[in-house]
Amino acid sequence: MDYQNQPVDPELIIEKIKELGKIVGGKAYAHWSKYPATMFSFSRHGIELIEMPEDGFENKKGNDIKLAIDAIETMFSLPHINVFVLVTGDADFVPLVKKLRIYGKEVIVVSRSKNTSKEMELSADLFIPYEDIVKSEKIEDKDTIEDIVDEIIRIIEEHQYDDVNENIIKRIVSGMKIDYRDFGFLSHNDFINHLIKEIRNEFYSKNGEYSEYEENYMRYIERLLATSVIPLKLEQLIEKAQEKNPWITKNSKYSLKELILKMIVENRLWKNSKGYILVPIPRRWEIKHEKILPYPEFRDTFIEYVYNLFKEKKANSIIEAIHSAKKDLNLTNKVVGSFGIALKFSGKFIGKDGSDYVSMKTPVYLNSDFNNFKIAVEAFYLKSILKDEDIHEKNIPIASKYIYNTENTKKLNIVIEYLMNLQEVFYVKPYYKYYKNLNK
Repeated sequence: MDYQNQPVDPELIIEKIKELGKIVGGKAYAHWSKYPATMFSFSRHGIELIEMPEDGFENKKGNDIKLAIDAIETMFSLPHINVFVLVTGDADFVPLVKKLRIYGKEVIVVSRSKNTSKEMELSADLFIPYEDIVKSEKIEDKDTIEDIVDEIIRIIEEHQYDDVNENIIKRIVSGMKIDYRDFGFLSHNDFINHLIKEIRNEFYSKNGEYSEYEENYMRYIERLLATSVIPLKLEQLIEKAQEKNPWITKNSKYSLKELILKMIVENRLWKNSKGYILVPIPRRWEIKHEKILPYPEFRDTFIEYVYNLFKEKKANSIIEAIHSAKKDLNLTNKVVGSFGIALKFSGKFIGKDGSDYVSMKTPVYLNSDFNNFKIAVEAFYLKSILKDEDIHEKNIPIASKYIYNTENTKKLNIVIEYLMNLQEVFYVKPYYKYYKNLNK
């Protein structure tokens, strides 16, 4: 790994390589006093750190030769190793790639596309753009109570339990191997009672008109429609729903068709002029983007906090900033998880090597004034909707309510203008469209 000339997130690279096979060893080359924060990530995965001269020293060729010699020595001393991964896009390593392949070794190259020579890309058996690895990055963190409740509800729905009682919850929790002390409870019973309360609140409707089973199934119908890749008419919806979760007639006074029609009458579902059944907005957006909800009640405070962290040089990476925000602002994992992704894709962070593809963990600079930074983070939530569907001009107040918790569209119009200036969003009367969807 030519870390000196192409700093990358070691955790992301290593996790990607693990998908391809077992890692038996490796070497990373850099002047390591410059990168103390990443040294442990390499060491804990058995990657040897090779010290190289400072960037100002005119010895790049010597550094390249060292890496190439080490690779050739490994090929001969450990002949059972069949796959070599080179994290570099430097054309100087093309002869090394060709030599390894001559000896029957498979060579995988990982590098940023714009920094990779075409010859290097074509010489390898497999080229993996680093930006693709970064794009697929997920924020990993411990489960919250909300996560546990969501998972228990999923299990209850899957097994079609008739009731949510203490014994069922205890059995599910036991299978999940959860320690109540991790969530601040003094006893197991307190933990279970809290879960029962939260789960029942999710299941029962406010007016109590529907049974737990019916309310549960209506949530399932909403999710099925919101995530379906093709539009469904009434009979198609009934058939599709029955395939995955058969309707149990004895559990309801309604047939499945009657229940769906009631949902339409009560505006939980909407039937358009072509007969397709849809989940109305913003509920559809809430389901489709549940991992990246905009949380307007916390967002302004979070954005200002993170901006100040970077400007005062108190944070060196996005993950460091969101962990600080979680602690100091008392935010949940779901909230900081959503905001963290918005930060990453805001386009306002630049890697310290000048790259505009940044991961959560690599060192970055914030390259923006406050107003543009705030708009860019907010724009992420509008783009998330537009990537999936166009927004009719009459629904802009609804989108504003979803993103800003107000139907006043002043702030959203600023974001729309910002994205239109970047040519990421276009207005094709009467719809706002994401640039990649213009021909759809």
